[in-house]
Amino acid sequence: MNMSMTRSRQRGIALFVGLVFLVVLSLVAVIAMRGTLMEMRLVTNAARHQQAFEASETLRAVPVSVFDEHVFQRGWPTQLGGTLPDDDFDFQLANQMLAAFKNGLQKNCAGDLDLFYGNLEPDCSGMVAENRYDTSTWHPDAILSMCDVTSSNCSRDISATISIIPDGTVLAEGSGGAQAAGYRGIGGGAAAGGGSMYFEVMSVGTVPGDGRAVTMAQYRQSIRN
Repeated sequence: MNMSMTRSRQRGIALFVGLVFLVVLSLVAVIAMRGTLMEMRLVTNAARHQQAFEASETLRAVPVSVFDEHVFQRGWPTQLGGTLPDDDFDFQLANQMLAAFKNGLQKNCAGDLDLFYGNLEPDCSGMVAENRYDTSTWHPDAILSMCDVTSSNCSRDISATISIIPDGTVLAEGSGGAQAAGYRGIGGGAAAGGGSMYFEVMSVGTVPGDGRAVTMAQYRQSIRN
């Protein structure tokens, strides 16, 4: 009889120990799953940020390319309100890119397409006056979009809001002498010596899933005769 009671107590202890191990293993599994989910979120957020960064950098190059063509061709294409044939703007996809660029251009406070040369904008359309040293006040000059390569229907839900702020003009070295020579009748004014215009370009890229990245660069455009 004593041996029977001892075996019964042993079976009860084994069941209790088994339950304790089961609870401990369950807690370990839950903690491991939470850690895995956290790592997945971190990886996803990093991927979205990288995608937004690439979109910001890629789309920031579009207005710069158009601006380079404008300076080289000494004018704007007809699609952007200029007098030059669109085919003269032969960068990359030409007319298709120009059409997409035109659709993304924003209007300034005067209601005209903003083509980058303008001064700092005053407060208008619910936006505060632009301050060169406060990026939160910069008005958008262009909102461009591109296809998501992971989408089968090209939803164009990857975009970048681009703001361009004039940042001064500097004459090239020797321009003063060239200007003086022009006054003396030797020929060649300040334009012959050339100069440079500086712009601050900010691009805010966004992708699905609240991915966001901001890139900035100072753009220098050399003007020579």
